[in-house]
Amino acid sequence: MLILPLSMLILLTQPPRSLGAEMKTYSQRANGLPGRDGRDGREGPRGEKGDPGRAGTMGLIPCPAKSLSATLPIPPPPARSCPGRPGPSSAGSMASKSEILTLFLVELFPNGRAVGEKIFKTGGFEKTFEDAQQVCMQAGGQMASPRSAAENEALQQLATAQNKAAFLSMTDIKTEGKFTYPTGEPLVYSNWAPGEPNDNGGSEDCVEIFTNGKWNDKNCREQRLVVCEF
Repeated sequence: MLILPLSMLILLTQPPRSLGAEMKTYSQRANGLPGRDGRDGREGPRGEKGDPGRAGTMGLIPCPAKSLSATLPIPPPPARSCPGRPGPSSAGSMASKSEILTLFLVELFPNGRAVGEKIFKTGGFEKTFEDAQQVCMQAGGQMASPRSAAENEALQQLATAQNKAAFLSMTDIKTEGKFTYPTGEPLVYSNWAPGEPNDNGGSEDCVEIFTNGKWNDKNCREQRLVVCEF
């Protein structure tokens, strides 16, 4: 025997106009709860490239960067000075050359003594007679040639300050026993030590001045203090 559920019997007893609505309600009640979402599917193929969009509006034009010189303060122009005096004449040029020579001599020969128009200077170094001649000539002078007691005293002071005997310019190379200046003139002043000159060993043709101011004939190949005369 077919037994219908109670709910179906109730539906059959309802008026026809409400039967559709009740069937819908019954259908909704008969369905179960919705299931969980399924897993994401794989990525599909890449679509075709779309049409280009419209051109956008023009942006603002940036201002150019300032140069370094524009950011630095510009110093004011120097104040104009008064015009100088006229330049030196030819005589002034000669004086300038003389000043340059003086500076050179001071650098090369820092120690000196002035007597009258002469200046005796020394650099404190020693050379043979021949080398000393070259040094003084290249400096624009000559080896010391004392012609008076005052000049001899100035040379003595330089020799004492350096504690060295110094060569003088006179020799008797041309004639033994006859000492002369580089010009060939005979001596007008002398201050020989006792017993000098004696040409010891037959090879003393030059003259040295001791720290006491006395003279002695000496071998020219020995080294003595260089003193130049200007």
